Amino acid sequence: MFPQGRSAGTINAAARIGTVISLALISGVVMITVILAYLVFSNPPEDQGLLRFDGDAMLFLIIGYGVFVGAAGAAIVLRGIMKNQAAAQLKASAEELPRPLEGDSPLPPSAQAFLGTVATYTLIGQALVEGPAVINAVLMFIDNNLAHLIPIVLAVIGIAMQIPTSGKIKASMEDAKR
Repeated sequence: MFPQGRSAGTINAAARIGTVISLALISGVVMITVILAYLVFSNPPEDQGLLRFDGDAMLFLIIGYGVFVGAAGAAIVLRGIMKNQAAAQLKASAEELPRPLEGDSPLPPSAQAFLGTVATYTLIGQALVEGPAVINAVLMFIDNNLAHLIPIVLAVIGIAMQIPTSGKIKASMEDAKR
């Protein structure tokens, strides 16, 4: 994400970069979904509805929803583990955070490493829910079933909820240092 293994030097820089990446992930999911939904609507099946939870549609629905639930669970667990490890490393550091901690405050190396870990676990968590969204978009196209939009919308919400704002990063950094 940063040249030669370096991380952002300030909270605001990390938040800006994370927001841009997050919005790119969201726009990718939305564009793929819109294109495939358009193709579904342009050639709808005549003998069945576009929103189905019946026996014929269940195989693709179980696969799509199952992949989403599994990946969302993995994202939550992995994010928590990585966040706790980063917090423990920051807390163990002898370096003090600037007081008051502002978004543009220059940070010591341990806090910059924390920012790098925040960027990493955010991107991993978002990617883990982005993949199932794309899988469900493809399944929606294959099966002509708009019921796959439910996990897609939940995935977009999941990506958006993980956007690293300056306030979230600052709060987690201060919590880790306590």
